[in-house]
Amino acid sequence: MKSGWFEEATARSAVGHEARTVAWEATPLGPPDAWPESLRHAVRLCFSTRFAVMMVWGPDLTLIYNDGYREMLGTHKHPAALGASARVVWADIWDDIGPLFDTVLTTGRPTLSRDMYLLMNRSGYAEETYFTFSYSPLVDDDGRVVGVLDIATETTREVVNQRRLAVLGEVHAALPATFTDLRSFALPVVAVLAASADVARVAVYAASGPEAVLEAGDTRNQGELRLVVRALGSGRRQVVPGMVVTPVRSGQGSGVIAALVLRGTMVRPWDADYARFMVVLSTTVASALRDVVRRRVHDDALRLRAVHSEEERARATEVSLALQQAVLTDPPQIDDLEVVVHYQPAAVERDIGGDWYDAFTRRDGATTVVIGDVIGHDLDAAVAMGQIRSLVRAIGYDSQETPARVLERVDAAIDGLALGSSATATALVACVERPVGPPGDQTRTVRWSSAGHLPPILVRADGTSEILRVRNDLLLGMDPGAPRRDHAVEVRPGDTLVLYTDGLIETRYDRLRNRMEKLAKVLEGTHTADLGTVVETALSGMLSGTADDDLAIVMVRAHLPGGGGTPVRR
Repeated sequence: MKSGWFEEATARSAVGHEARTVAWEATPLGPPDAWPESLRHAVRLCFSTRFAVMMVWGPDLTLIYNDGYREMLGTHKHPAALGASARVVWADIWDDIGPLFDTVLTTGRPTLSRDMYLLMNRSGYAEETYFTFSYSPLVDDDGRVVGVLDIATETTREVVNQRRLAVLGEVHAALPATFTDLRSFALPVVAVLAASADVARVAVYAASGPEAVLEAGDTRNQGELRLVVRALGSGRRQVVPGMVVTPVRSGQGSGVIAALVLRGTMVRPWDADYARFMVVLSTTVASALRDVVRRRVHDDALRLRAVHSEEERARATEVSLALQQAVLTDPPQIDDLEVVVHYQPAAVERDIGGDWYDAFTRRDGATTVVIGDVIGHDLDAAVAMGQIRSLVRAIGYDSQETPARVLERVDAAIDGLALGSSATATALVACVERPVGPPGDQTRTVRWSSAGHLPPILVRADGTSEILRVRNDLLLGMDPGAPRRDHAVEVRPGDTLVLYTDGLIETRYDRLRNRMEKLAKVLEGTHTADLGTVVETALSGMLSGTADDDLAIVMVRAHLPGGGGTPVRR
């Protein structure tokens, strides 16, 4: 049966076109021409927006939804869900969402759920998903609550990406500084990965035998050992759906002595993002494992190679330090801004770090400050550090694009130049714009974008401090082409923006969040001190003696008009 108002309400919607083919007269709602005006109004609202909207009506909770919501139904539930009962369509998660429907229908009060975890089967397998949504009451012509309106957005990608970034940071912090053999190295790393929701199995194999040196999670499947043998023999990474096997070499051109196995979970689709994350994760561990290989030779061979190894390390360190000195330049002279930069190498001088910073004035007069940390502690990391810094400066100086667009272009350049996993890094680009108000108003806008880097801290002119927490985007080089986000904050005269790398706050004895909050506390009340003193306060407040990892700090303070700015490198 045709209905003029229903055809009009659904005319501009692909799902609406399919809704017109449903035999509504066979559903509890009956034919659309018999629907009450209140239901018609709700249907018009549902199909008039591109935002994801689903509604149910009547005691059977009959489903109607629009184009935006159709994606949330996966590949198996649409179009059968149109006109069906929500209890049937969402039977697999009804224990989670059913009570929310009951709350709205019985009390008339709306609900709000943020990043709610739902294990749903919408595409033929049990899938881990997250949603932010609100259920609101729908009333009939007599004012009785007879339905529910669901306005929703899926946040699975954001939640999973944040979780994966956190795991990368935890693995980086867990990598042992000293160790005796392959097993002692792997213990803390495997412990972190075994607790990750994205790693179903982790195993470390030595080339000397077919049995895993250390493993956690799911049991070995039939194809695992075959892939391990192939990786050990060829020296090439093996990536198959659901699994990454990464060979570990003792050094450039050396033989393969171990293999790291990572297997994904069954509740996340094995797509390009998942594979890329596992490759970066395994590369991070494999890079650090190269040191343990050098210690797994017998005593005589170790003594014979000691002199050569030390000379090689000395040359690598010399090259690395030269690269660092080349990129850790003095900040520019910037009117009405004071910029202080500080770099401190690790306590172990032979550990080559990848921390870096930059500060420059763009062609349009805006000031750009950058800080970053390349994954790894070797000469490759130092080389990648110089490459990425040059890319950011070249792209950022000549353009007036936002920091997010700058990082997107850096992603594309890393991919296009085939820099590979050695250029995987965190980075934060912040643009301090020139004041746009009248001469008496020197308020500036700072826009920044973070590629997996630690959040800035803002010390206000009244001495209070604030961690500028945002949802980070992925690390540089992990997902070329993925959009990045800009964030903004107003900075007034006397305010200080503080950027830093993880060497300042990371420790194995406390959570990263607690250490960030401690740094913010340490910086409170430093608004009247000169920035050199503020740097010393941060170092003394966060470090007990020398640093275990290299670190970099950039501080920018806006001065009163006419106060001038003095760049300082410590």
